[in-house]
Amino acid sequence: MSAGRGFIAALLLSAAVLRLGAQDSTIKAIQLGVRGASSAQPGLVVLAGPGLDSVRTIVQRDLENSNRFTMPPHGADSAFTLRGPFNPGALKNSGLTWVVELEPAVGGVDVKLYDMATGTIRQQMTRPLDASGVGDSRMTIHRVSDLVAGWTGNIGIAATRVAFKLKEGKDDAIWRIDSDGANLARVSRPGGITATPAWSPDGGSIAFTEYRDGRWTLFLERLGSGTRAAMPSSSAGDSYGANFAPDGKTVVYSHGLEAGSGIESADISRMCCAHVLTHDGRFADNVSPTYSPDGHRIAYVSNRTGTPEIYVIDDDGTGRAQLVPSDFEPGGRALPTYSPAWSPDGATIVFDRDTPSGGRHLFTWSVGSGQVIQLTSSGRNDDPSWAPDSRHVVFKSNRAGAREQLWILDVVSGAVRQLATSGGAQYPAWSHILGTNP
Repeated sequence: MSAGRGFIAALLLSAAVLRLGAQDSTIKAIQLGVRGASSAQPGLVVLAGPGLDSVRTIVQRDLENSNRFTMPPHGADSAFTLRGPFNPGALKNSGLTWVVELEPAVGGVDVKLYDMATGTIRQQMTRPLDASGVGDSRMTIHRVSDLVAGWTGNIGIAATRVAFKLKEGKDDAIWRIDSDGANLARVSRPGGITATPAWSPDGGSIAFTEYRDGRWTLFLERLGSGTRAAMPSSSAGDSYGANFAPDGKTVVYSHGLEAGSGIESADISRMCCAHVLTHDGRFADNVSPTYSPDGHRIAYVSNRTGTPEIYVIDDDGTGRAQLVPSDFEPGGRALPTYSPAWSPDGATIVFDRDTPSGGRHLFTWSVGSGQVIQLTSSGRNDDPSWAPDSRHVVFKSNRAGAREQLWILDVVSGAVRQLATSGGAQYPAWSHILGTNP
């Protein structure tokens, strides 16, 4: 049996069937697996040489999580192991658009992307990689997944992480987790009460709020060194809800006193120079600021008219206007709106809002058309944060039970998956694409 025939038989059949070399049955199984889902998505399968089964599993899961491809049914890792050079002709009529081949290379892996329409290699590159897939070394594998996604014309989100607050018993801390739900690691120190983490654009730091010594203080935690520093504010009081400017030099946040809370900015590159952008007087609260991708505008929530609604200002605090239209109860009261997040492509703002039925759900508002779309319909859903592809959103929800957990929604297909944690999770924040150091 040729290497190509051996691969086909191994792809989806058990070892017993493999010995029979049932090539035709296997091709039909591949076709069914690829074509059984959305015809709008190209079919893709990941194959790997010996010793790369764990790498192949992570890459395949990453590409499945992108919701960009139709993948064949899962099988044992060994069923996707190449026993010799890949023969594109063996899968000519399989319904696949792409085949990814991973082969061991010195210090890494050789990655090939086959275009099955022509049976030729579309892209090829050798990348450094730790095949163990343990701890932070998994990020080298996620970068291979994003390389493949980029080759197919998509934005990969595998080499990213989600920071969030996790409360389990008396322990309350900021943690981070890989985008596929693995490699959970603690960020903040024991002994505080935490909230609202935010990633720096370079992924090297996380800003978060911590309650210590009778006040809420913003801290900047540098992940590489483990050092942290209190961030500046204009006066004594509580600071929370930081958001980084796209250049990483400035943060905006909410600063509160007894007279209400306003939006401030500070020079984070020098840890100085706090500046008040909004303040609407006693009992008015302005919270949850989020920069536009160009850094020129800031959306935020204000209850200055009595109900939390989404406003926008220029980055110097001028030009205030209501940004997202309100929705109303049958009696005419505006429905409270919270937690805006500007998409990386600048086209959309996601937020959560109370609904007339009493639930809280995620919505998007189109910057161009002004269209509002409801994204969720079950459970209580809060705190959305965009992935770098402007297609996926991570959020908090109790849809699976009383305890709040993290979920990821593909706003295009509606597909949802859970990032399970051991305790109650809140305030998720999705990182940018991470470089080689974090």
